[in-house]
Amino acid sequence: MNKIDQKQVETRMLNLLRARTLIYRRAKNVQAVSLIISLVFPIIGLIVSALLLPSKPFIAFAALMFSFLEVLLLDRWHRAQLKNAAKLQEDFDCTVLQMDWNTFLVGNRIDPEDVFADACKRLSDKDEQRLINWYPLAVKELPLHLARLVCQRTNLWYDSALRKRYRRVLLTGCVVLIAAAGVVSLAIDHTMTTFVLSTLAPMTPVMIWALRECNRQAATIELLDHLNDEVKKLWERSRSGAKEQEISMWSRELQDAIFNHRASSPLIFDWVYNLLRKQMEERMNAGADHWVRELRVSGNVH
Repeated sequence: MNKIDQKQVETRMLNLLRARTLIYRRAKNVQAVSLIISLVFPIIGLIVSALLLPSKPFIAFAALMFSFLEVLLLDRWHRAQLKNAAKLQEDFDCTVLQMDWNTFLVGNRIDPEDVFADACKRLSDKDEQRLINWYPLAVKELPLHLARLVCQRTNLWYDSALRKRYRRVLLTGCVVLIAAAGVVSLAIDHTMTTFVLSTLAPMTPVMIWALRECNRQAATIELLDHLNDEVKKLWERSRSGAKEQEISMWSRELQDAIFNHRASSPLIFDWVYNLLRKQMEERMNAGADHWVRELRVSGNVH
């Protein structure tokens, strides 16, 4: 009843997803390198505390300076990468789900030359396969305005569920890291001065990053859950007799909120996504099948 299943596998659509994937991957790799450097400082601090006592203050100073430079130089670059990737995903959604492009909010589309610069690079076979059938095939049974809502809800649920698990991993890892480093540090030297200078101060960048990420993920999850509730309200309105034009207008407003979320939300490392992907995609497709059946039973599909 719609052409979402056909449009999402067109060459240009796959190019948009490929370019988006590579932009996100670059941003995640830079973030990973930054995190690794932050983790190295506590290790160096522990070694220095045992071998080169006079160097403790310099290790602490270097760790604090790195934290400052990370905020000063990398944050702005990350925001630019997130916005470009969000634009590419918005281009994909607007084309596949047949929505108007909101220039006032999003700005201009990414130039085709810039898209090609990344899209011409082939991903691994597994990653290429993931670009196909981005949205569940079950939505093809619905009218476009309802299929669009199911696709938007799929985006929101998947992202929220992934971030909830990632946040739990972050919190657990942060507690384990602090406890392990504290035990090792106190085993080497029982003094509080050594613990602060050689362990606590060097750990400051990674602790700040982890706590900041947890807070940002929590705020993002709250927003996603709120938008998910809004989708359910739209379904109820459609059951109550709302016209197709009204549903499409509300869906466009929902898409604006989704874009704002994508352009500002914190990243999630690929290894978390890869670890959970199979199970979550099965749940996502089962959820899409459920909502398609619900909409058909309610009499919205003719």
